[in-house]
Amino acid sequence: WFALPLLRVGCVASALPFGAMADEQKIYGDSKVLCGGRFISGPDGRSCIASLLMICAPSIVWQIDVGSFLYKEYGAFLSVFNGILELGSLWFLLATALSDPGIVPRQESFTEQYDVRTKSFRMKQPNRYFDIVLRGHSFKLKYCTTCNIYRPPRCTHCSVCENCVERFDHHCPWIGNCVGKRNYWLFYSFVSSTAAMNVISLATSIGKIIFIINRRTSEGASVGGALIGAMGEAPVTTAMVFYCTALVWFTVGLCMYHTYLLSTNQTTYEQVKGTYSDGRNPFHRGVVRNFRDVLCAPVRRRYFDAEKGSLRWPSAEVKSSVRDLKMPVNE
Repeated sequence: WFALPLLRVGCVASALPFGAMADEQKIYGDSKVLCGGRFISGPDGRSCIASLLMICAPSIVWQIDVGSFLYKEYGAFLSVFNGILELGSLWFLLATALSDPGIVPRQESFTEQYDVRTKSFRMKQPNRYFDIVLRGHSFKLKYCTTCNIYRPPRCTHCSVCENCVERFDHHCPWIGNCVGKRNYWLFYSFVSSTAAMNVISLATSIGKIIFIINRRTSEGASVGGALIGAMGEAPVTTAMVFYCTALVWFTVGLCMYHTYLLSTNQTTYEQVKGTYSDGRNPFHRGVVRNFRDVLCAPVRRRYFDAEKGSLRWPSAEVKSSVRDLKMPVNE
């Protein structure tokens, strides 16, 4: 709700409708548009393929080796449950990589802005900063010279995608896309399902090795000999143990980190910069409401049609009451 009313603050309002303005120039940065505008990825979107393979290949191996063992010895529950996590992880990965993270459309250059009151085009760039007070907290909105807008609170310009993104969290090189207001819930679901899958895969792989060790020790072998024998008998399972052990610290740690961010209603960008290090976070509404607001709130539709390069809303001409709005600007 906060983004579009601020897009033109500080810029002299144009008498042109938004749609007409959008036809004259590209309204987003270097993001890639796929399948007729249905999907949007970052310029480094191909890096998602590596992440896809890192999840897909071990998942198939686990199902063939460990999953079949679990099904034979203990039933189908763990195999099916981990299979659901594997499919969920892959789906959330692709959904995050191919979604609009919350791109705020670019506006035309300030030199193209026509002031109907003075009947002239603007010659001077708007002030670099604009002060507002939101929920009792002072914000200094920064004018983006690339997108020609004052960025709303929590909106940041991504240097990789060259877009201003609402509630910008970070640009993820493993996914090849920004993580922001519209796709954070997908990213968190991906991180959570991957962490859970990683833990289960590691635990069950170790469980199979222990099962073989116990069988060998019951046959009279020493513990050391049984361990070496088990590793030789199940080399694929042993490889899975080492692979999952190498990744579990990253996946579980990332899940715990973003759970902390959710509980405090911070973004990665804000936490790294120490934006609310003084303890005054105007967006913090309690742990439960923070989770509900970020993960369960309705996802707004895109501001623009990526295929046609035109704005979807607002499609009507800016009302004069909005065009003539005067707000104090720092000199």
